[in-house]
Amino acid sequence: MKYLLEFVVSVLSSIGFGLVFSIPKKTLLVSGINGGICWIIYKFILNNLGNIYLANFISSMIIAILSEILARKLRFPASVFIFPGIINLCPGEAIYNTMKFFINNETVNAITSFYKAVAIAGSIAFGVLLASSFSKSLKSYRTRSTKRTNYLRRRKKHD
Repeated sequence: MKYLLEFVVSVLSSIGFGLVFSIPKKTLLVSGINGGICWIIYKFILNNLGNIYLANFISSMIIAILSEILARKLRFPASVFIFPGIINLCPGEAIYNTMKFFINNETVNAITSFYKAVAIAGSIAFGVLLASSFSKSLKSYRTRSTKRTNYLRRRKKHD
């Protein structure tokens, strides 16, 4: 039941950020569901493994993979689906704690919290980068393999 409530809240927040980013109205619900699915994956990994960085990395990678698939199916840019889905993973708590510690003049805690926020943001960025580059390499591989087979066929015809 807890996961269902978190899924609904995550879908609504993804749709809200989609409205802020002015994504096309046709894609609002789909990008919201994408954000909800990936939030549940994040919470599941975090609850079972306890590693926030791995949970962010895997969840952002799944967001990017689903976004690439949705972009091809619905004929929209992948960023239309990535941005609303990824916004739920942003390290808001770590950034808030960093500012709170700096204001309270707790420098050691502030630097620790800052490193945590940067590491979370880095794991999110690396997950999206890895999935997007893998998708682009598959697209070029498909094109390249067709050319190679055509080259071999043309060569046999001339012999």
